[in-house]
Amino acid sequence: MELKEFIRGAHALIEAREKKRITQEEMAGRVGVGYRTYMEYQRGTNAPLAMKAMLNLLALLEDQEIVRVVREWKENAEKN
Repeated sequence: MELKEFIRGAHALIEAREKKRITQEEMAGRVGVGYRTYMEYQRGTNAPLAMKAMLNLLALLEDQEIVRVVREWKENAEKN
């Protein structure tokens, strides 16, 4: 799976969970990047190496470990 497919899939899952359409601009704000950057991620014209590295690291973990890491990230982000 290419990174752009992963990003599109995650976007679609969030829309399904929230039961509403989320624009690229809104999602870009949620993930902390500019609209143009997010659009380039979805098109596959920009693929950040840090994101690829993080996904490769997560792929080495068990499911429960991934959940723990993501929850810790979310908790720290909410504090800041």
